[in-house]
Amino acid sequence: MKSRIYLSERVPNKDRRFGQALEYYPVVIVTGTRRRVALLTGSQIAEGLTRYESNTEDVAPPSRWQRMASRIRRWLFG
Repeated sequence: MKSRIYLSERVPNKDRRFGQALEYYPVVIVTGTRRRVALLTGSQIAEGLTRYESNTEDVAPPSRWQRMASRIRRWLFG
């Protein structure tokens, strides 16, 4: 899986209205040759994490090469 959301990348909600989030987490969604930016709230990310925890069988386990690359990255960058 190549998807990543970096929670350190936040953008403030400049025209905030009552009940809206103070900040968003920007993500780029790529479909074919088209790229679109989406803004997710913290609660939407938390909902996705909860969904994963109850449906782990829907996500393929990392391949041998992905595990090896992950170990190398951890070794190099800590």
